Amino acid sequence: MELSTLLLFVPACFALNLAPGPNNLLSVSNATRYGFRASCSAALGRLLAFAGMIALAASGLAVVLHASETLFYAIKIAGACYLFWLAWQLWHAAPAPEEEGTASAGGFWRLAR
Repeated sequence: MELSTLLLFVPACFALNLAPGPNNLLSVSNATRYGFRASCSAALGRLLAFAGMIALAASGLAVVLHASETLFYAIKIAGACYLFWLAWQLWHAAPAPEEEGTASAGGFWRLAR
């Protein structure tokens, strides 16, 4: 990647990460519920997940998926099945009672995952 491209890419990524979305809402929710320190551990987990996705893209997985329509279709079907499974779990989960005050974060790894 050329330096001029990198100088445009990095600020664009930074700006996109500041945009409101589910990850930022989760950060705000964790900060208000568990405190700043716990929200930082959850943010670290999200950063590690993003780093994994970037590593896969940089390793050429995107080229393989573009070349193999069958593999790309299989991954799309697997992703859709996962989303339906998550929806099913949320639909059938019992609502958790809301507690007043600051709750326990449940440990570093629980929030990071």
